[in-house]
Amino acid sequence: MKRGKHRCTISYPTLGVIERVVNVLRDLYPMDPIEWKGGGVEQVGQAIAAARWAFKFSKGQPCYARKLAAAAALFYELIMLHPLTDGNKRLASITLWAFLRVNRLPRPRKIAEAALKVASREWRQEDVYKWLLRVYRTSKSRSGQSG
Repeated sequence: MKRGKHRCTISYPTLGVIERVVNVLRDLYPMDPIEWKGGGVEQVGQAIAAARWAFKFSKGQPCYARKLAAAAALFYELIMLHPLTDGNKRLASITLWAFLRVNRLPRPRKIAEAALKVASREWRQEDVYKWLLRVYRTSKSRSGQSG
């Protein structure tokens, strides 16, 4: 019996959504200088583009793996491109959490620790991806579903 092709669809954040997240961060942390740096908005666009590229580049992989590749790229680039004067790790963490939720993937518990590892250059994008894969596989095994 021939199996039908399943289409892998993904939802990306828009620049407008990320700008709203930045405004929420400003409200939550009024003492921190959370402002766009020169070119910061364009850098967020670059991070979104990197996520789209990672998703396309991983064609041939299972859908969940493609989504995790995009999530890893978005998270990593938001931290490393440093579009804000302060709050980049917070922005990347909130964006990752929301991205995974919208794309129906499990959300890791230790996002802040991962953000610190990326910011300190202890982790590369590939390490973020491997971490997210472990989270996904652990979540699947706990729920009794096969991968």
